[in-house]
Amino acid sequence: MVTLEGNDLLEGAYYYPRPYPGEKIPILVLNFRRLCAAWSPELKKTLYFEKKPDDENLKRVREINLLHVYDWLAGREGVIELTDSEFEQFMEVYETFLERLGEIQYLRRKKRKKNGKHF
Repeated sequence: MVTLEGNDLLEGAYYYPRPYPGEKIPILVLNFRRLCAAWSPELKKTLYFEKKPDDENLKRVREINLLHVYDWLAGREGVIELTDSEFEQFMEVYETFLERLGEIQYLRRKKRKKNGKHF
């Protein structure tokens, strides 16, 4: 299992920035990487792994792109899980940010029944 300590991620409970509809959160990207994630019903939280886990008790095992960010409004570090398509959109914004600097803003928009992540 991956811990979020030091260069990794935060240990224990994770903070997931969730802006309200129409709200934009300025973020600073600290790190990003590809991991496996799974929901643990016993612990009632998401666990992150370097390799796909074999535990049968875990639910919703999936590969994700995990952003480790600093939320300027909340004043704390958090994590954002991205699908491959959301990560591609993020990388376009991130490359532009690296060229021109400025600020990256995170927001969520309703896509059908789910909220999509946008930068």
